[in-house]
Amino acid sequence: MYRSLVVSNVLKSISILWLLLVLQLLPLCGSFFNESSVFGPEKLQAFKVFDDEQPDQISGRSFICVPLFRIFNLELRHQIRLAPDEYVAVSGDHPALGSWHLDKAVPLKEQDKDRTKWYLRIWICATQRFYYRYLIYSRNAQGKRILRRWEGQKVARMLQAYEMYRSPGLDIFGEAYPTSVGGGFSLERGWLQYEYVIELKFIWQDHFLISGLSSKTKFRLILTPLNLMDDTRIEVSRYSYNHSAFRPQSKQGVRYTQGSIVVFRIYQPLETYNAFRLSIYQGSKDFRLSVGEAYMFPEQFKGSRGILQIPILASLQTISIGELTLPYLVVHPMPKVEAGNLRASFHQYWPDNWPTLDVGHRGMGASYFQSSTSLTENTIESFLAVEKAKGDMVQLDVQLTKDYVPVIWHGFGFYTSGKDQQIRDRFDLRYVLIRELNYSELKASRVFILKRWTLQEYTHLNVKDPSQNGKIFPKLSEVYETLPKTLGLIVEIKWPQLMASGVLESSQTLNKNVYVDKIIQTTIQYGCGRPLIFASFDADVCTMLRLKQHVFPVILMSIGDSRIWDPYMDLRAQSFQEAVNFAQSAEILGSAMHIENFQSKHQLVNLGLDLHQAVFLWGNHLQDEQLLEEFRVLDVTGLIYDHMDKVGPASWKRSVFFRAPQLLELFGGQCVVSGNSTSIPGAKPVKPTIWPKLR
Repeated sequence: MYRSLVVSNVLKSISILWLLLVLQLLPLCGSFFNESSVFGPEKLQAFKVFDDEQPDQISGRSFICVPLFRIFNLELRHQIRLAPDEYVAVSGDHPALGSWHLDKAVPLKEQDKDRTKWYLRIWICATQRFYYRYLIYSRNAQGKRILRRWEGQKVARMLQAYEMYRSPGLDIFGEAYPTSVGGGFSLERGWLQYEYVIELKFIWQDHFLISGLSSKTKFRLILTPLNLMDDTRIEVSRYSYNHSAFRPQSKQGVRYTQGSIVVFRIYQPLETYNAFRLSIYQGSKDFRLSVGEAYMFPEQFKGSRGILQIPILASLQTISIGELTLPYLVVHPMPKVEAGNLRASFHQYWPDNWPTLDVGHRGMGASYFQSSTSLTENTIESFLAVEKAKGDMVQLDVQLTKDYVPVIWHGFGFYTSGKDQQIRDRFDLRYVLIRELNYSELKASRVFILKRWTLQEYTHLNVKDPSQNGKIFPKLSEVYETLPKTLGLIVEIKWPQLMASGVLESSQTLNKNVYVDKIIQTTIQYGCGRPLIFASFDADVCTMLRLKQHVFPVILMSIGDSRIWDPYMDLRAQSFQEAVNFAQSAEILGSAMHIENFQSKHQLVNLGLDLHQAVFLWGNHLQDEQLLEEFRVLDVTGLIYDHMDKVGPASWKRSVFFRAPQLLELFGGQCVVSGNSTSIPGAKPVKPTIWPKLR
């Protein structure tokens, strides 16, 4: 025992002496021994990132957060092939992955000649989980990144802190959370930033007038840019059920017969103006006989929309053999579109397992043509009554005044007269369009409605007081600020349609791009963070809404095949199946069809539901509790109807659907995605759901 005690004391003395010696030598060691001699530049940068993120916490040099190599292995499947100018990158909420900004996303490196396998090794110092997505991009002549495709799952890929130590495994581009709602294979088309789009639309019954050929002739069409040196890209969509998506134009061209739907989509860099040749062939892809050519030049594409009427020339000749009548659409990116980020996309943010929603039509219903509706349509008072009746959403109509102020009103105009004019009958009135008046003139106008051949004046409701919930012509911004966020909105954007008879519903002179931009900007500023869907009877407005932003979902409203109303010229709006094809082609959420299309064949709604599209129904016939229940059983997305106080869900529904705090947090992400906010107050990162899919 004595010997062991002596040995212990000797060891303690030696250790103390050694410690004193080390302390004396430390200042000398600092001159030739520092952190750069232990850690390389990549590790030191990772330390710095961590220190910048958490300045008040422990130093990055602590072994609590030693940066680790994270290896991203990615493979392209599902017949995805990259163009020579396309590359793959990863973006995430971690600063090392660019914080969801496209220009800061980290490129991956290709591993094989086919460019289907990609990888990345990067130092990441992560003390908590982070989210990430893969994307495909290209660069324009100025070096700006163009977003081509990106993963659109409702929840981004997630890596827990402890998973940093695991084998990385293999990611498949576009596939994530295959067993979760909102998971599986999902790719989104990028929104416009440094490009603009021209669409050439074969959407009418007749476009060609060629001597010697019948209307049943089968054609093949090839569109070619005449300047091959710029970055012009051409895609084409030929409508066919479940095969209507845009794809690169093939060398054989696209099949076309009069009455079918074909849309060419041209992507061009801003400030680039190209000319195009449309080559027209007769026959199949194996045997083609040249019919003629039509040429389109930049100066012919005026404004946001128009109709080309150009001669068809015999091939390699200047002899005119016919005429081509072709509507076109020009879509420009939104101002300040770079504020958007890759955190999430809400284009398909409407899970299949949500219940059928009850939607109030213009509030409690159309009032100007139905005397039984107690509240005035399209007023804040009528919208608030929907929530009291336990409705989930409200459908409202928005259009712009002459000075581009979005206001709520259904018709394209109204009857008015002079301020002190005595009115004896309707012939003393004149009809004025909303787009002819600026907002101050609109609010100073007398307002009359012709209701069942009698005149009723509503001037007493045309007030400016923002606290007056019963006023007509409320601003869209006032609606957003007044209505609770638990009340969802379907914002229908009004635009006059060309009827099949060749007559326009109304005239419209406002610039269509500015028109749509203003509504989106107002919605981002005042309306983000709530369940909201854009809608329009105009398919081109839906296309513009889809290409300009990724914050709000879009649906096409349509009367379809109807005996009540005259059909539109646009074939995309003449049947439910073509509306479903359009939704797939334009990559929008779905459609809202008139109930007349399904009265004798309820199961027709499955055409849309089977493709995971939203299907809303609307119409006067839905004012029947039994009919409403029949469509609820079919799991349609929503029912838009009048008189919710009489036939609505108040007697059996416990609460409106969007009152759940988790859903408000979910839609609060819209504000961050749009660049309107940097955080969601009180919100936590969205966790992947594990609920089984319904379809």
